[in-house]
Amino acid sequence: MTATWERCIRLKEPLKTRPFLIFAGLAALGLLLGAYRELTGLGYVTGLNDGYSWGLFKNWNVTALTALGSGGYAVAVLAWIFNEKRFHPIMRTAVLTSLLGYGTGMLALGFDVGRPWNFVWLADPRTWNHYSVLWEVAVCMTAYFILALDVENMPPFLEKMYRSGDPTKKEKAMKIFRFMQRTFPFGIALAFTLPSMHQSSLGQLMYLAGPRVHPLWQTPLLGLLYLLMAYILGFACVLLVLALSSYAWNLGWDADIMQRLGQIMAWAITVWLVVRYADLAYRGALGYIFAFNKFSIYFLIEEALIIVPTLLLFSKANRESPAALFRLTFLICVGGLVYRFTPTTLAFSPLGDYHYFPSTFEILMSIGFTALAVAVFLYAVKTYAILPASQGKIAAEEAMRPFDTL
Repeated sequence: MTATWERCIRLKEPLKTRPFLIFAGLAALGLLLGAYRELTGLGYVTGLNDGYSWGLFKNWNVTALTALGSGGYAVAVLAWIFNEKRFHPIMRTAVLTSLLGYGTGMLALGFDVGRPWNFVWLADPRTWNHYSVLWEVAVCMTAYFILALDVENMPPFLEKMYRSGDPTKKEKAMKIFRFMQRTFPFGIALAFTLPSMHQSSLGQLMYLAGPRVHPLWQTPLLGLLYLLMAYILGFACVLLVLALSSYAWNLGWDADIMQRLGQIMAWAITVWLVVRYADLAYRGALGYIFAFNKFSIYFLIEEALIIVPTLLLFSKANRESPAALFRLTFLICVGGLVYRFTPTTLAFSPLGDYHYFPSTFEILMSIGFTALAVAVFLYAVKTYAILPASQGKIAAEEAMRPFDTL
């Protein structure tokens, strides 16, 4: 059903459905295993070793979840910097995906580092190692989550306070809202700068590995390529979430927003591909593509998952078809995640005879933290006005709310 999304609504659906209970159960399992990891140490629950110190934990919990959580960052650039006003109705959904991606990623990070209690030293500038890329990632991720994402996700919460019927809560909500309006330009600048810094630094981390990363991936431009891929995966995540939500809760299909988002994602991938292949040609690494060893095969699979659906996305008919857009976006999402994953594990050759495969605990914990994000999403959209809706859906709600300008 076609629709024009105009404003956000709260889903009037029961929370404790079978999907919610399944995801909540998986999340509880992940947290329990995390507690077990804290009691027993990393060695008992992971397949990590001296050659592979990251593995599935860092790759999925940090590199992947924060990339998928870049939707708020990517869509905000379109809505606020390039003034694409059509994307305003989906901003709440986008920033919620960012909050959940970063929130669960940082929570998982607390379990998958060797000494999580050392996080406290981030609060003391005297202990900072200003030459560490990991330090920059840790500081920027923490600041982005606390100073930007929390604020960006505040309007639905304030709206619920305003409509509570309590005069005190209503007055407090309006005071906070007016303060946010005055400081919003500074918040937008912060929300653009911080993720730009740490997403590029995640790539530069593997550049520091030097020749241990295969030449098809190792490049001084790794930071730029990681940053561009964060935009792409952010767009893909928002598209997939909106598509699934529209199907599950009959929100209608806003072809204008969805096909435009797909078109921008396709052009962003084109820019990424031009940068990547120009870099491969400049470094004389194009020949490695057709070596047909394991690295060449990884590369070809990764590129096929990205290039083929991108070419199909340039067809307006495919972008306007909900089924086609969903399938193509899903393939791009898989290909982008493979790219973010590969330099740290598949294309990484450690010194010494080391091998790595994730343990059952690692897999279950990563599934658990991802399920936690889904469970919290289901709770949020059924508690606050977040998902976009057409005029027909909005008509069933109360009159215009004062917080839709954010």
